[in-house]
Parts: sequence; structure tokens; C-alpha cells
Amino acid sequence: MTTPLPTTPKGLATIPGQRLVDAQMMSMIVALASQQTVMRARIDACERLLIENAVLTPGAIDTFVPDAAAQAERDLLRQQSMTKIFRALHEAGEADLAALSATTAEEAA
Repeated sequence: MTTPLPTTPKGLATIPGQRLVDAQMMSMIVALASQQTVMRARIDACERLLIENAVLTPGAIDTFVPDAAAQAERDLLRQQSMTKIFRALHEAGEADLAALSATTAEEAA
């Protein structure tokens, strides 16, 4: 019997001198890599079961072309995912920009 894949990443050891944004980035990469590994294993299982049970032919997924409605839905899901994934970095960037703007305004005064 195989060991099931983990569904959540374990915490990372802190690197001395590491900036908060670097730690956030590394956590994002590890979380995404972990989820991608789990999703790939599940997709592989689905493809194999569908082929084994003659629901799909080998290569059917590779040659699939979504219609306009399906593509629009995929595009929306992709955009929502990217927004969610990069939210923390976007917020950190906005905070850094606000701090920099405040420092520049103080220096100009």
C-alpha cells in the first residue's frame, strides 16, 4: 500500500536575516508545490480510471479544446486563483509603498 500524499505543507525553518517578504514567498512556493503534487496525483488517478473503464480514450484529454464558455470560465478561475495566491505579496508591496511615500513626504517637508 502506498503512503497518501500530504494535503498541507509543513512549516519552514526560519532563515536568519530573512526578510518577511522572502519568508512569505518561500511559504507560497512550498504550498503551491505541495498542492500541485497532490493535484497531479489525483488527476493521474482520474485519467487512469476513466481510460480503464472506457469512459475516455488515451490522449482524449490532451486533444481536448474547450468551447468559448468553458474557456471564459477557465480564464476567470485562473484570475481568481492568481489574485488569491499573490494577495499577501500585493498587500506587502502596498504597505512598503505607503511607508516609502510617507518617508519621502516627511523628507520633502
